[in-house]
Amino acid sequence: MRKSMITGVALFSLFAGVAISHAESKEIKGVLIDQSCCAKQMTKENPEAAAADHPKACAMKCADKGFSVISGKTAYKLDAASSAMAKTYLEKNDSTKVVVKGEEKDGSLTISSIEAQK
Repeated sequence: MRKSMITGVALFSLFAGVAISHAESKEIKGVLIDQSCCAKQMTKENPEAAAADHPKACAMKCADKGFSVISGKTAYKLDAASSAMAKTYLEKNDSTKVVVKGEEKDGSLTISSIEAQK
């Protein structure tokens, strides 16, 4: 009885850990912006609309600070690898209105793709 109880607790812990560690992939539509200017835009009444007027040239100038995607009134900070992907995207595209796919983890968004909104 005791042995089966221990086995049950161990299996429960294993499955609970797997469920918690599995991050949910999501698609986010928003505006790509550099970290330096993101905080300023988030103070506006409509941060996404305000960020849409932010020039690509400024985002590229401040690219070393990293990037975020502002969607509605939420800012998703990109991790370092995702910020590098965002910089490459901006080097090839003019639109800062993007669709990103990725997973949120530890306060950052790790993206697997980025493309212009259609």
